[in-house]
Amino acid sequence: MEPEFHWETWRQPLIFLITAGVVVPLFRRLRVSPVLGFLIAGALLGPFGAGRLAEKFPVFSMVTIGGGAGAAQLAELGVVFLLFMIGLELSWDRLMRMRRLVFGLGAAQVVVTTALLTLQVGAWLDLGPGRALICAAALSMSSTAIVLSVLSETKRLNTTAGRAAFAVLLFQDLMVAPLLFMVPLLDAKSGALAGSQLFWTWAPAVLALFALVAGGRLVLRPLFQLVAAAGSTELFMAACLLVVVGASVAIASAGLSMGLGAFIAGLLLAET
Repeated sequence: MEPEFHWETWRQPLIFLITAGVVVPLFRRLRVSPVLGFLIAGALLGPFGAGRLAEKFPVFSMVTIGGGAGAAQLAELGVVFLLFMIGLELSWDRLMRMRRLVFGLGAAQVVVTTALLTLQVGAWLDLGPGRALICAAALSMSSTAIVLSVLSETKRLNTTAGRAAFAVLLFQDLMVAPLLFMVPLLDAKSGALAGSQLFWTWAPAVLALFALVAGGRLVLRPLFQLVAAAGSTELFMAACLLVVVGASVAIASAGLSMGLGAFIAGLLLAET
């Protein structure tokens, strides 16, 4: 008995692929970044574009990209593989040479932007200091996917400006978990941060990073020696996918972004 075909399972992936096939060549011909095309396509085909029309004209539901978890997971997967490829092109030595940019320039961008926005957000929205700080920190973040896509397309990732931008994005990714962990520590009435617990919000993220790097260095080299000895291309591809997805899920479970896990996996694989 043949398995039953479910159109809804494949509808969104097909829309994504068809949109990419149209947007990329069209916008390259116009000499405009395809990222802008994807943003426009997302607005037109998303739940607030064609999705609104689908309520009155059901035929539009065939080309509507839903705003649920499925679309978010597909988008996250694209960021994961993009950062994995960037990690493969780097090395630990080169990353260590960038540490001043990451923890200097990156930290300065987040701290200065957050400090300035905290004053403005608190005044505009009449929020307590804790809530204003969280909102300002969220506004200080950038889109890793969009910035890295543009830098890669314009071949500026290895320039001085590109490295500086990448360092800022990397520090922002490292700050995601602490910001998320800080939200539950807000006092419900005053909006102030429970400072006594703030230190422990960093522990899971830091431990996860150290465990991934240390474990990867111990496990990956012998693992890929066994894979190479088998001489199977399929096994090699399966092992790479396992490392990428496994590292991404492990880091995400600690509250950091999946893309950061994929980036570290790329760095570790580049050494094997």
